Amino acid sequence: MEDVTYLWVAETVLRKHKRPLTARALVDYGLEDELFPAAGLSRTPQKSMQARLSMDILNNEQSAFIRTGRGRFFLRELLERQELGAPSALKVYRAERRTPVPSTETVLAIPKGTYEGFLGYQGIGNTEPPNPFATMSNANIAYLPRSLAETDDRFKQVITYTVIQYQSKILTFRRGLYNRAAKFLRGAHCVGFGGHVNEDDRDLFSYDDLGIRQNAAREISEELMLPDGRPQINPKNLEFLGVLNDDSSDVGIRHMAVVLRYWVDDWTQWKSVGRGEASINKIRWLDTLKESIHLAEFEYWSQLVLRSFFKSSMEMVPTYKIQRRSSFHGPHVLCVVGSIGSGKSATSNLLRQRFGYTAVNSGQVLARLMGIAPIPETPRDVFQAAAEEFITRPAGPTELGCALADAASQSGSERVLIDGIRHPETLEVLKRHASLPVALLYVYTPPDVAYEMYRYREGHGEQAITFPEFVRLYTAPVEGKIRYIIGEADVITFNWLGLEAYESALIHLMEDLYAR
Repeated sequence: MEDVTYLWVAETVLRKHKRPLTARALVDYGLEDELFPAAGLSRTPQKSMQARLSMDILNNEQSAFIRTGRGRFFLRELLERQELGAPSALKVYRAERRTPVPSTETVLAIPKGTYEGFLGYQGIGNTEPPNPFATMSNANIAYLPRSLAETDDRFKQVITYTVIQYQSKILTFRRGLYNRAAKFLRGAHCVGFGGHVNEDDRDLFSYDDLGIRQNAAREISEELMLPDGRPQINPKNLEFLGVLNDDSSDVGIRHMAVVLRYWVDDWTQWKSVGRGEASINKIRWLDTLKESIHLAEFEYWSQLVLRSFFKSSMEMVPTYKIQRRSSFHGPHVLCVVGSIGSGKSATSNLLRQRFGYTAVNSGQVLARLMGIAPIPETPRDVFQAAAEEFITRPAGPTELGCALADAASQSGSERVLIDGIRHPETLEVLKRHASLPVALLYVYTPPDVAYEMYRYREGHGEQAITFPEFVRLYTAPVEGKIRYIIGEADVITFNWLGLEAYESALIHLMEDLYAR
């Protein structure tokens, strides 16, 4: 399964980015897109990626992979299609691509025709019936090899996500051995234990809920350790909280999480709980009534759980994180980056009105380069498609980056603001050609909040745009690389609550930056 995972991640990343990448870049992009299983990485995943690709190329004449240079990998079919030339160190065999060996693990998956009836939301919703899995028949489910399910958007795999709670305390941990550094926006801390529900979880005693609670109990027993041994959880003691749906990421569209809660009754044992697997780190009890909860430290699914079930005991104040102050000292170009609906336009407007920035709209600059009208004269989906075609041309990022640098210079301002850059390559070109130092402010807004803000900004009514329609805009190919820019950010702002509270926090941020 590990070989299949690394090769599948490499193929998925290369097909998305359409350019040769190193093994380290393949791992980094795979982590950022959450393509790796939570506990499926070695201590040096970049070396594992390098080894598996090298062995596949060496031993398999039908390998889908080739080298284009020392330590750089690409897909054979994309090389031929783009006519990039023969690879420098390896002969390209004209053969059908290899079909990966299916995993022996079969996981529970729900066909799209079934889950569409109760997953019409983003986040943790109230489903009808309260537990939809309790009423599903064999005709409503499928068991698929996991390696195949990971690539099939016609199904959502079912995983368990169990919160362990004692009074006001919840158990938190940090998952994984590989340091994702600042490139991965969502924090590494988690509040949910669990994994994929598989065929072995369903037996005579767990038939009524497809083995979901049985899986949750088993996962807790495997992942944790008590002083007297492995936790022994009665599946019937697990409380069903809801179903988590996340269609905002490439992996989320193929997974749903059943959110459960286990109430600890034997505190003498559980207060000293330790890890049972190497992938579970930094376990601690977090008191939701007495401690400050910093949402930015948690991965997105944990953010959803905390906001849904612990909202009354936490302050979700919009926050910010200053990585580098020096970029704001003296004249500079400030790039404001964020997803659709994040609030980057409101950020730009406030910076212009309150802090003297002169705006350069990257969308308008790009529209001139493409020879079409900007949004909203051109519908957003049409503009997105044209922009993706432009920016994926070899000279696209250079043309746009240079045009933005020229526009910033022509403004004659010592504080220039550029709103809407979406690609790391464009940012790199801008930094090389700008006449002033370039700073970056990244606006992070959870997808569900972004949806509400987008609907408000665009004047949509309650039924005017559905979340699936918004997701198609949010995850459009031209928007897909925005999150990769987070590693370059000088400042990150977090917008949990919406525009009014966010603007107040933004004012505090800028006063903080310019006061020193």
